[in-house]
Amino acid sequence: MFVSRGFKLICLLSLAMLHWAMILAVCPELHELIHHDADDEHHECAVTAILSGGIEHTPTVPVVVDVPAPAFGCFVASFDAQPAASFFLSCCILEHAPPVTA
Repeated sequence: MFVSRGFKLICLLSLAMLHWAMILAVCPELHELIHHDADDEHHECAVTAILSGGIEHTPTVPVVVDVPAPAFGCFVASFDAQPAASFFLSCCILEHAPPVTA
């Protein structure tokens, strides 16, 4: 499978930014060096979102398929389709409509 260099670069930069935000969350002094208003209660950034628990992570279980499932004979599709009428053409919704006034 071919993965472009641009995709690898975006993944690497995203991972680096996440690690940098985690480092700033652990070191409040370093966070104050980066943001001078970091001690303000109205300061909002990725670090304060991490510290306040504003980021949720939902783990997913990867689905791995090693071998395709066996096909059973009872699930063979039949192609003898019967023509069917349209449901909406069989409904007479305007059959008892009020008369048209000109």
